[in-house]
Amino acid sequence: MNFSPFVVLTSLAALAAAAACGMMYVFSTFVMPGLDRTGPIAAITAMRGINVAANSNPAFLLAYFGATILAVIVGIVAVVQFGQPGSTWILAGAVVGLLAAIITMVFNVPLNNRLESVDPTGLSVADAATQWQAYLHTWTAWNHARAAASITAAVLMLVGLRYR
Repeated sequence: MNFSPFVVLTSLAALAAAAACGMMYVFSTFVMPGLDRTGPIAAITAMRGINVAANSNPAFLLAYFGATILAVIVGIVAVVQFGQPGSTWILAGAVVGLLAAIITMVFNVPLNNRLESVDPTGLSVADAATQWQAYLHTWTAWNHARAAASITAAVLMLVGLRYR
């Protein structure tokens, strides 16, 4: 393998995708179950706070969406260099990496926005439980999907680099 700018960029894209997977994995495996143990009103309140903090944190947004930006750039270069060894794998990884961002924007963000409109203090415990459980299960399922897409993207890009 050589260390051309494209190889370095693809390595960074794979690393960013793996890091994004790690962030989502943490949420799926213990943040969301931990929130669920606090009770529905506390869980809704905490998740709303987490979403506000995430959306206003430039370092987090750069780290998370940096994986998408790098995947797009790597994908474009892979198309331009399509005849080069490993380009098919790298392009597939870039597409799957972009899929993770699409899942985020189409599924997880709207769920977060809907949760933001819920006032937990105005709900009965039963209504809060219904709201939280609907959010928890759907959000976590899509979070699993985007985590899987991110790690798959990283692996595909690394396989492609193996042939460079």
